[in-house]
Amino acid sequence: MKRVVSVMTILLGLFVAGCETAPPQMIYVPADMLPQGSLARPGQLPSRFAGQTIFVAPVTGVGASNMQALSGALLGPSPLPGKLVIWGQTFHEALIKALGDSGLFAGVSRAGTSRYILRADILQQTTVGYGAAIKVRYALNDTQSGHDIWTQDITATYSFSLNPATFVAPGNTQYQALMRACGNNLGMLLAKLDALPPTEQ
Repeated sequence: MKRVVSVMTILLGLFVAGCETAPPQMIYVPADMLPQGSLARPGQLPSRFAGQTIFVAPVTGVGASNMQALSGALLGPSPLPGKLVIWGQTFHEALIKALGDSGLFAGVSRAGTSRYILRADILQQTTVGYGAAIKVRYALNDTQSGHDIWTQDITATYSFSLNPATFVAPGNTQYQALMRACGNNLGMLLAKLDALPPTEQ
């Protein structure tokens, strides 16, 4: 039995070491990482991005480790207090899903040519007590003009109240708080993009 486990561990290590990025279909995006609710647009003009596609560049910054994202995708997260992080590729997939579900754009791509390019740089991820915060610098580039038309740092938090469940498993609580802070951050991003003024022709 020990030999089987050792062989599996070696094979997994070789597989992870040989991959620069995890295949998108292997990255699990929990519902907690996504914005809750949807953008309410009844009676409003269509988004300024209607009919346009957006390319989401690879995420950089804190947690931008593809091999660790792959090992997390295969083995699942190990939430230990003080060691918690949302990997860049996982955040990338959550960002793609959030943008796709928002209806702001006609399409969201990982590659190819699009008028708009969104970059996300994770500046900070912190967990304290039963809460967490995540700070991301976003930049939206319009390839027609060749420059960034919007850039902003967005900080979002989430905190649980103390109860028996949070007290017994603080690591799990902090990890879930970090995921929900991520969902709040993406929700704030969508609201900011939705509020951008119409494109000047």
